[in-house]
Order: sequence, then structure tokens, then C-alpha cells
Amino acid sequence: MLYRLCLFFVRSLVDKPEQVRIDRIETERVDLLFIHVGNEDRGHLLGRGGRTIAAVRTFLDGVATRIDREVVIELAD
Repeated sequence: MLYRLCLFFVRSLVDKPEQVRIDRIETERVDLLFIHVGNEDRGHLLGRGGRTIAAVRTFLDGVATRIDREVVIELAD
């Protein structure tokens, strides 16, 4: 659920959604999501001062809390 929600958000924020790839590692209570985007879309996802990616992290963390899970989101290069 968190993977699909993150994929939806990230694809809606970038200019080339077909280049978005998210690798995930799931454990019993934690989801690790590694986001890969094209070089030109990296700035769109980061936003000014990292505000956009911080908002995505905050939103997904709230959703994860509601379903008794934890989420870690990393922007991979």
C-alpha cells in the first residue's frame, strides 16, 4: 500500500513519470523505499530546500502510523 501511494505521488511530481523506479525492502514493521528518478526530475522531487520530499515523507509517515507500520524514504542517485 505504501509503495503504490509513494509511486503515485512521485510520478505526479516529475516531468517524466516513466523514469520513476522505486526499490523496496519490507520487513515485519518497516518499509524501506528507495526512489530513483531521472537527473532532470531530481530537482522537482527535492523542491526548494527539500520541502517537497519532506512533505512526501511526512504524509507517508502519517499513513504508515495509521496502519501500524514505519516507512523510510531515501532519494537514490
